Amino acid sequence: MKPMSTTFIGVDLAWKSERNPTGIAVLDGDRSGAELTAVNTISSEANVAETIIALATSQTVVAIDAPLIITNVTGQRLCESAVGRRYGSREASCHTSNLRLYPDPSSVALTAQLEAKGFAHVTPQDQRLAKRVLMEVYPHAAMVALWDLPKTIKYKRGNLGAKREGLEILRNALHRLQSAEPSIQRNEALHVLLTQELSQLNGPRLKNYEDQLDALFCAYLAYYFWYWRWDRNEMFGDVETGYIVNPTLQSKDGSVSSEVPKLNQRLDPAGT
Repeated sequence: MKPMSTTFIGVDLAWKSERNPTGIAVLDGDRSGAELTAVNTISSEANVAETIIALATSQTVVAIDAPLIITNVTGQRLCESAVGRRYGSREASCHTSNLRLYPDPSSVALTAQLEAKGFAHVTPQDQRLAKRVLMEVYPHAAMVALWDLPKTIKYKRGNLGAKREGLEILRNALHRLQSAEPSIQRNEALHVLLTQELSQLNGPRLKNYEDQLDALFCAYLAYYFWYWRWDRNEMFGDVETGYIVNPTLQSKDGSVSSEVPKLNQRLDPAGT
């Protein structure tokens, strides 16, 4: 009998500005692999919680790139400082979140809406996952850990050419997840996403594409966590003051391997 599939939703949440769109991607699968079933950017007018709930199934893991818990009035959250200590030398420090900077963050409101629908935060104490869970992730630190990068991939800042070059590197890295453990299986949706002509994208269209790639990576982080649990993931911070779940950085001797191919060679950007 084929095992019941689980839904993995990645959200690149536009929580700092209501003018920006939010990227959402959905993977559906089990321990044998997962397929991309949806990817999109939704406008600032859309209700993100309603969108997530509509996409969710009875077994769903949601990974959100945004601060889900903020209790500190000033300074950084403890989890942000901890990530900075671990990955700051690789340029993957976190931005600062506090209630003075963000007195009414939409990301915290989103968390409350999802909890009201039965979603629960992941915790290291619970070895068994609830049927619907959510977690905060930070893609820059996750990419560094998952692929053992010396520096973060530069695809968000700089001129148009620099952004396109960074996005090509990122999507090549995402392409390699087809041979990772766990793997994203090739299908038409993945092929279309990873082979868009970057030279034809600029302005809002380029930003939307970036958001979709980020959302796909967040969905993979949800899948990776479900697959490996705490054997190959760690939590910075806690559910009281705020947390970030991240893949465990593999050691130099390979004893803690993520089973994800390293980015030590350039890939054919059209190959999927």
